[in-house]
Amino acid sequence: MSTSDLMESLREELTCFICLDYFTSPVTTECGHSFCLACLLRSWEEHNTPLSCPECWRTLEVPHFQPNERLGRLAGIGKQLRTQVLHSEEEQGPYGRMLAATKGSPGDEQGVNAFATQCHGINRVYPSSEAEEHHKEKLQEILNLLRKKKKETQVTLTHEKERVILCKEETKNCKQVVVSEYVKMQQFLKEEEQLRLQLLDKEERENLKKLRDSEIRLTQQIRGLSKMIGQIESMCQNLIIASSEEVTGALQRSEPLLLQCAETAATELSLCRITGMREMLRKFSTDITLDPATANAYLVLSEDLKSVRYGGIRQKLPDNPERFDQSATVLGAQSFTCGRHYWEVEVGNKTEWEVGICKDSVSRKGNLPKPPGDLFSLIGLKIGDDYSLWVSSPLKGQNVREPVQKVGVFLDYESGHVAFYNVTDETLIYSFPPDSFQEALRPIFSPCLPNEGTNTGPLTICSLHSCV
Repeated sequence: MSTSDLMESLREELTCFICLDYFTSPVTTECGHSFCLACLLRSWEEHNTPLSCPECWRTLEVPHFQPNERLGRLAGIGKQLRTQVLHSEEEQGPYGRMLAATKGSPGDEQGVNAFATQCHGINRVYPSSEAEEHHKEKLQEILNLLRKKKKETQVTLTHEKERVILCKEETKNCKQVVVSEYVKMQQFLKEEEQLRLQLLDKEERENLKKLRDSEIRLTQQIRGLSKMIGQIESMCQNLIIASSEEVTGALQRSEPLLLQCAETAATELSLCRITGMREMLRKFSTDITLDPATANAYLVLSEDLKSVRYGGIRQKLPDNPERFDQSATVLGAQSFTCGRHYWEVEVGNKTEWEVGICKDSVSRKGNLPKPPGDLFSLIGLKIGDDYSLWVSSPLKGQNVREPVQKVGVFLDYESGHVAFYNVTDETLIYSFPPDSFQEALRPIFSPCLPNEGTNTGPLTICSLHSCV
């Protein structure tokens, strides 16, 4: 194969299918064919959807292509190589004869100085004026594409500026809605507060009336007893004078007095139910786990350190300073020196339990009462059919109608606030007077000892992501 044939084969490989000239800024479509960038864009602009490859006509889902810089460099080398070959074959090939002919007629009005163009167009010899016109057409095409792209970008920019205004307006409206909704919520909560206070006022009046009636009844009972006591004392002093009829009458009159019971008035107060309490407290949810190093040797912890029960058998554990040796107690692994924290504990049907918060320095040895301020705990106790709740520091209790099965514990370190909640009916059980905390605080748990086999269940720290 001659040099000219090889050059022609190389030119065909480096030629755009659309413009039939060497590649300029080539790109390759997803089907593997390459074209000049300007040629491909113009082809897609002239042929509306569906877009397809100009060479194989394969339909393209999206107008996607990749720049092919290596092919562009090869095209540039091919153009230079072709120019050198043409110069070396000036006297032999048709291009050489054409050049020689043009050299012999320098006054030709049609452009005697014709040359083998290397412009981006059809691969043939152009007169200089025709080559300039061809260049202008190509530049005009690119210019039109650039102007179109600029117009599209300007439209997008205008749209984005409009979106900025819209975004501000939407945010403003959203803020107004939030403020309006919270005003309504505050009004609703204020009304709920007034209703609760009115209910308590009504119950107070009813309870006071019961107590006053009871006071009158007991006072009358005391007067009747005092009068009968006086009569009988008088008879005892004058027993010889008193007749059997008088004694019998006195005994008969005293009998109903003796049958009377000094009963107290039954009073009731509604549970301190707070609307939205749990939803508010859950904002301060804290993941609590148990600290094995502090657990009494008789306590058994679950693998996830979320549950504790009394095992009944002393385990072989080191008697380290952190461990409780007498009290069936374990501390939480977390310590708090700031912030608000809330967690919930499932106590189930246990007949005795204790949960709360204590100082990190609380005594772990012995079973002596904790000094005031060292422990803030809630104790559940069931004896027979009676169920009561007790709080420590100082110890005080109250009877409740229904057992508490799930306790919420809340700590606000900065305000010195500790409170316990009945999670089931969303009521406040007890709130300690504000204190001033000076050291780290930790959760404390005690499943207490078995009570004839009725208190063997565990205490379980709830996962607030799943608790309902």
